[in-house]
Amino acid sequence: MSGHDPARTAVQSRHAARILCDEMLRTLERHEPAAAARLASRSKLRSPRGQDTIEVVVTGRENTGKSALVEALNAVQPRGPVLFREWSEADGDGVQLAVVLMVFDAAGPMGSTELAELRRLNASVDRVVFAITKTDMHQNWRQVRDRDAQLLSIHTPRFTGAEIHPIATPLVQAANDRRDSDPEAARALAESAGVEALYEVICNELPPPGADYVARNLLWSVTGALQEARAARQRVSRDVQNNPEINRLHRMRAELLRNRGAGRSDELSSLRSDVQLSRVELGHDVAEWARATAAVTRAEIDALSGSAIVSYPARVRSLVRTGLNENDARVTARSGALQAGHGVDGEAPADAMTAEPDSAAPAGDEPGSGPAGVVPNDELPLEAPRRGAEDYVMILIGASVGAGLGRIAVAPLSLVPVLDILTIPLTLLLGGAIAFLMLRLRRQVAARARLREWAAEQLLDARGKMERAVATRLVTVEQEIATAIGRRFDAKIADTDAQVHAIEAELQHLTSTRDRELSVLSSEVSHISAAMERGMRFLHGERIPQE
Repeated sequence: MSGHDPARTAVQSRHAARILCDEMLRTLERHEPAAAARLASRSKLRSPRGQDTIEVVVTGRENTGKSALVEALNAVQPRGPVLFREWSEADGDGVQLAVVLMVFDAAGPMGSTELAELRRLNASVDRVVFAITKTDMHQNWRQVRDRDAQLLSIHTPRFTGAEIHPIATPLVQAANDRRDSDPEAARALAESAGVEALYEVICNELPPPGADYVARNLLWSVTGALQEARAARQRVSRDVQNNPEINRLHRMRAELLRNRGAGRSDELSSLRSDVQLSRVELGHDVAEWARATAAVTRAEIDALSGSAIVSYPARVRSLVRTGLNENDARVTARSGALQAGHGVDGEAPADAMTAEPDSAAPAGDEPGSGPAGVVPNDELPLEAPRRGAEDYVMILIGASVGAGLGRIAVAPLSLVPVLDILTIPLTLLLGGAIAFLMLRLRRQVAARARLREWAAEQLLDARGKMERAVATRLVTVEQEIATAIGRRFDAKIADTDAQVHAIEAELQHLTSTRDRELSVLSSEVSHISAAMERGMRFLHGERIPQE
């Protein structure tokens, strides 16, 4: 290959870099006009031509030995192709620098100052060389260098694997002092100082003649701006993807669907439990009334005189009517409590409770009427039976007893001859009276027995009416409440479905908007990534060595 080939290749590379830089600037202008405007003015910068020397700028934090290192490097070849100097404000962001030497301190790992400088170099300088000074003063400089290398790879991945060259500047002076007296020792000290090795590395990094290193620096600047633009869009994509409004609507929809029919079975089960409890309690009240009323009627019937027996059925009918009314009141109160407890408004009409018992009630509950075999008046409920053998036997027994008692009673009269004739009529009269009294007592005992039996039947019938009224009314109330609960939950489900439908419509709108935004952002990220990939392939391509 002729000696003009590297120069020709450099010229071709320079034109290619300019063309690629313009293309990437147009891509940046399309997506980030403000950033492109800042970089547009730099696109007119060109690398100086016809230079005999190339300046290499040394940068780093204060007190890292930069000045001594600059003097040592300039002393390697005083009239060589490289001139070293420290960074100045006139250098700006370094886009016009061919090579930059970044210096670290062996006293400790890099800090925020070095990281800020690294980010600036990463975005504006193509070729950066790293060195660590004061290795002769700190024995742990290797650990510090390794830590600096880790920080480089973390914060500026572009410089991952870059070599950090150890430098001991004071050994240069020591080597110079022994150069005449002990050349071998001087050479060893110079090698230990590492300045000459660093100088050689920097010379290898110099751009070839005719190369437009400013274009490559601009490529890094544009690539960094594109990278920031892509990162911004990726952040926006994540924010759009994790739209809090969409997430909130999804949670609302899930909550509505989870509670769509919740509570119906629990409320119906509670209703059944309450109705069963009411049935038991009302049944106990009816049984207690029947027991107490039966005890009262038995005691009153036992204490009745002969004339009061015929009027006692009216008392029984009054007790029955009072018990029925009290039972209706209890059932009404319990029904209202059930309705209120389950959020049902309104009360059932009273005839709903009393129609069934009254329609089924026997005629004996009304004045002037009675069940079959009952006299339709307020006297004895049953007719006195015809005289039977027991009545005749009771008459005979009464007559016999009366005759015997009469003979005993009139026996003193037989001692008087004048009165002896009256003993027989008196005896017969007294026997007949006693027989009549015994017959009447027997009839009163039978009437009380019949009255007890009739009262027990009336109370049993009233208890049946009460129990039937309780069961009928509770079944009706349970049906009404269950229907009201069903309507309430149906309305709730309809309202829930309407809300879910509205949420789904809003979700569909937001999702379609989000998808459109994500599609636009994805397209922009792909376009930016393609431009970045072209730039990185060019920047990381084979460099043209200097001959």
